[in-house]
Amino acid sequence: MQNKEKGRAWRFLIIYSLIIILTLPLMPLLLKFYYNNSSFPLSWVCYILSALLGIYIFVYLIFIKGEQRGIVYFWFILLSFISAFLILRQKLPAEKFHFIEYGFLSYFSYSAVEKSLEIGQLLHYTFVGLIVLIISSIDEFIQYLLPNRVGEFSDIFLNLISGVLGLMTIVLVLRRHEKWNFKFRGTHESG
Repeated sequence: MQNKEKGRAWRFLIIYSLIIILTLPLMPLLLKFYYNNSSFPLSWVCYILSALLGIYIFVYLIFIKGEQRGIVYFWFILLSFISAFLILRQKLPAEKFHFIEYGFLSYFSYSAVEKSLEIGQLLHYTFVGLIVLIISSIDEFIQYLLPNRVGEFSDIFLNLISGVLGLMTIVLVLRRHEKWNFKFRGTHESG
């Protein structure tokens, strides 16, 4: 069972990474199609998707997880404001979507690394950051080679920031905070 979960987590990561890479040549065509057939601003699609994702996480915390610790909501609100600020600062709609895209890449990377490697949490986070950096570098290198795309080092940095924000959301809001709270509580009660 555990090997199946490991394999599934890595398959999801590989498939998602391939989707990012293989859609690069298609994006200009899809964007052209969108702009020709819709008057709704693409940036607003990103804002709406980001808001829906935030609402989903908030509902998950309250109704599914039953989260009652204020610190979790503090991190959620802080990370949401940082993400919103950075998304709003991006000029191109495609760059706005990177925050969602690379946030999910962090999620799939974290799931694969967590299920596969029995190492300390700091190394988990480091491996996730390296995966995001590698995929982002491949992404930008391919864009550099494509005639209708532009690959830039600043986009690698933007993608890495997006991945780190996604990882921080996973660690501080969705998952790891429970383990930290348990360790703190166990240490406090025994000491």
